[in-house]
Amino acid sequence: MKIGLRLATIIAVALVIIVGVLAMFYPIPLAQAPSGIVAYKVVGSANLAAPGTESFWKEVPAYNISLVPNLSPQMIPISYNVPTSGLVPYVIVKAAWNGTDIFILMEWPDPYGPSYVGPASIAGPGHWPLVYNPNGPLNITFLKIMTSTFHKKYFIINASYAYIKGSPRPMEYVLAYVAPHYGVYFYGYYVNMSMAHYYPDRAAIMWYMGTQQNPSDCMNIGAGHPNFAVGGELGQLMESYLGSNTIPYTGGSLSSGAADIWEWISGATDPQGDNFNYFTNVTWDVENGIDQGAAQQFAANPHGFLINLFVNQTGLYDVGDGGIWYPNATGPEPGYFDAYTGAVYENGYWIVEFIRPLQAPMPYTVNLTPGQTYDVAFAIWIGKAGETSWDKSISPSFIPLTISTSSPPKPSVSVIPMSVLTVAVIGIVIAIIAIGLVYYSIRRRAR
Repeated sequence: MKIGLRLATIIAVALVIIVGVLAMFYPIPLAQAPSGIVAYKVVGSANLAAPGTESFWKEVPAYNISLVPNLSPQMIPISYNVPTSGLVPYVIVKAAWNGTDIFILMEWPDPYGPSYVGPASIAGPGHWPLVYNPNGPLNITFLKIMTSTFHKKYFIINASYAYIKGSPRPMEYVLAYVAPHYGVYFYGYYVNMSMAHYYPDRAAIMWYMGTQQNPSDCMNIGAGHPNFAVGGELGQLMESYLGSNTIPYTGGSLSSGAADIWEWISGATDPQGDNFNYFTNVTWDVENGIDQGAAQQFAANPHGFLINLFVNQTGLYDVGDGGIWYPNATGPEPGYFDAYTGAVYENGYWIVEFIRPLQAPMPYTVNLTPGQTYDVAFAIWIGKAGETSWDKSISPSFIPLTISTSSPPKPSVSVIPMSVLTVAVIGIVIAIIAIGLVYYSIRRRAR
């Protein structure tokens, strides 16, 4: 019995040695993440009703992108982390194209559940920033100076918390860079689930269109009014920290060049939710500068779609309408309805698919060419947690996306080189001889 146990031990050790020696010459391959996103050429079309179920997605490799809070010392020079910023840890992205259209598939976790509508505007409710002081009572004196300067009203919740009614633009820069020095910190956006006061879920892709190589900043969109001056007492307070009462680059995120942003907004650009009805109403669309022909065609067969935004150093602009959210960059050229989206929420995850022609459909939008590589960035908002507009989860840097002219790679079968196979066979023979000699020695001693 002891002899059998010793023999089994010897054989096991010998096999481990053989595998180790073999691995030295022929390492076992491990799955490697690609250096960037690759859009492979596929055959097929999108299924808007069930995004991600198209057969070609099974062959396309995924790219896992880590997301970070955009309102944090990691991304902008502020002194603290905003509690509600950066609630989505990652997004999984796949890309493909079929000769005419490009498909971008995004999937991310959202434990709060889907948020399709808010109680106010088509983009969700009015953005009511929630402010607080983590170190003690709020500085009501500074809060009063700041809100009165921007013609806003504030409401006290308790000694440490208050919310400001109305959109925070253009005070976002003040909230980030000045107010914390005076005991007023930006917490996030006011959410009251019992009153249905929350925000839509959102996802956006930024396509860089500048000439700078590897631009360093992305998705940090600032306020809607660039280079504005703040006078009076607030301006004097700002000079202590900014050196001037003029705030540069508050209307755009980019230090160089420009970018096209594709944005999906649940309930507004997705058929589920009351806000979507605004965009299917032809009269409303025409009143807001959207091309009448495109609106009529869309109203006859409504589907999810994306909004094009244009951003540079001077501002953030709407493309293809009369200026619904931001100042208008173009007229009706022909409106929103040339790029589709499909969205579904299931098992705690959002799955959203963007579909757009490769050729730029409107001015100020990116033109995509097979064989070329583009810098892209991503942003995700969880509406029910209070992430919206300025407050979001973003990719910390641009990621290269290549529109490959090849089909998705087929699973490869590894062939062991003859030299490696020879070494392995010799090693096995030596191991067998060694085991035989040891076994023979043990049997002789046992006698």
